Amino acid sequence: MKGTSELGKFYALFPEPALAEDIITILEDYRINSRLQAEYPALGAQILVLNMSMVSKRPALNELASDKQRTVELIGQTLIAGTTKEQIPENIEQTLEQAVSITQTLSSPYADVHETARVATELYFLIDDRFQEPYQAVKPFSAPLDQSQVDKNIGNFGRTTRKISEKLKSDKSPPETDKKADEFGIPANDSSSFSSSQSGNDHNQDYGLVHQQSSSEDAVRELLIALFKEKGIKPKDIESRIDTLEQNRIGDYLNELETLITEQKPLHCEQDTYLYPEWGADINDYRLNWTRVRERIVEETSNEFYNDTIQKYAGQIKNVRREFQMLRPEGLVRLRQQFDGDDIDLDSTVQYLIDKRLRLSPSERNYVRIKKRTRDIAVAFLVDMSGSTIGATIACEKEALILMSEALQELGDAFAIYGFSGQGRENVIIFKIKNFECTYDERVHGKISAMMNQQSTRIAPAIRHVTTKLRVREEKTKMLILLSDGKPLDYEYYGAYAIEDTRMALREAQRYGIKSFCITVDREAAEYLPRMYSNSRWVVIDEVAKLPAKITRIYRRLTT
Repeated sequence: MKGTSELGKFYALFPEPALAEDIITILEDYRINSRLQAEYPALGAQILVLNMSMVSKRPALNELASDKQRTVELIGQTLIAGTTKEQIPENIEQTLEQAVSITQTLSSPYADVHETARVATELYFLIDDRFQEPYQAVKPFSAPLDQSQVDKNIGNFGRTTRKISEKLKSDKSPPETDKKADEFGIPANDSSSFSSSQSGNDHNQDYGLVHQQSSSEDAVRELLIALFKEKGIKPKDIESRIDTLEQNRIGDYLNELETLITEQKPLHCEQDTYLYPEWGADINDYRLNWTRVRERIVEETSNEFYNDTIQKYAGQIKNVRREFQMLRPEGLVRLRQQFDGDDIDLDSTVQYLIDKRLRLSPSERNYVRIKKRTRDIAVAFLVDMSGSTIGATIACEKEALILMSEALQELGDAFAIYGFSGQGRENVIIFKIKNFECTYDERVHGKISAMMNQQSTRIAPAIRHVTTKLRVREEKTKMLILLSDGKPLDYEYYGAYAIEDTRMALREAQRYGIKSFCITVDREAAEYLPRMYSNSRWVVIDEVAKLPAKITRIYRRLTT
């Protein structure tokens, strides 16, 4: 923000521009962090951990020049990390409380930079009225943007634009129409969904904005920006892909990328994939064949995580096993008055002879059938493996799965474990950790240990896919338990639209007699969960570390 002419003019309106600048910077950090924590709960939690670490490294209060400087420092620490490094001096405590109260409007999702400026003005005069000494700038709370890191992770729009434009200018040949352009980010054998249905002549007439304006770098740059903004496709990845293509294939490839942001159509069938509809709240109807699910097998790794978890929760696992043993039916049950069976029902036989002598119509239910007592339950665990679960969330999800699996082994209920993530509606991934038919053995232990955060969160297709697996089960009670860290979020898939699609997927499961229970660790979930999970039971666990301990209690309560 420093160096921006409009802000420089704003700072100059105050007697102490340095004070105004520090307040604005701290408030903007707070506003942006609040928005991130609301939209991406797991990411917000990680930011908070980093911020608390950063606060622990801030300078001591006695190293600062004045109470005015100490007040700004304490406001920054409180807003960014929710705490302060040191005890608050008595002469600053009241000012700090007032300042924090004033800033709360910035946590609203509707707050913008103009609200930041308004709050900063109020805060400036509050501090300036209480403390008269000259102000010295505090050490910045946020580091300046590192462009080298941006280039490393995203790429450089200008460099990629120039490279593409030069290649397009050197290729004046017409496009090939009998080859399929590969979909970006998907293996070559998955490219059929982007094959052209036009004839060669039609294709030449409507070859695309980029090829028609091959001499214009602006057209290419606008395309790259739109792809990154709307689809998350990075310029460095496009550049890498173009380097692998033949010269006369580049135009086709760019046109396919352009199609991604200009039109969307139903998907085509592909081998070993599954197509599902998507509920469109905007059209109040289903979009048929709109999402594609691909199954992936998680390759097991070392059982170190599994063994560490067993050791960490040894006492709790012992108690849970004992509790679940009490739920397990024991022995055999004798079903009397059966038409056929394993033995004669003596009471029914005597009654048969009496009725026959009295010339009454005797019952033919004269047998006893011996049946083994069983729990008739099948449960599928569906685990969010999106990028936002990085760190503590994915670790606690894995610990919870291990505790539940150990308990279910004791109980004997049929269970399966699936993870989900993906990128875009064409590429929703279901990770197979344990199918119903698999035994819970060392291979499964290794697969749980290998689970790691992946990409986006498109929950509804994952629910629909696991629902199809539960529908064919013969158990009387079928249950889907969803573990997620928050809202569904994917390319062009967020907000009310994604919430309504997820709600409809759970409603579909309910229609097939499948009970669902949703567990989330999003502390800001109260705004959307009642709507999204209206067809399901759900619970919010406010601390991700509590998940392993609570999931076994939840399951016990659901199935008894």
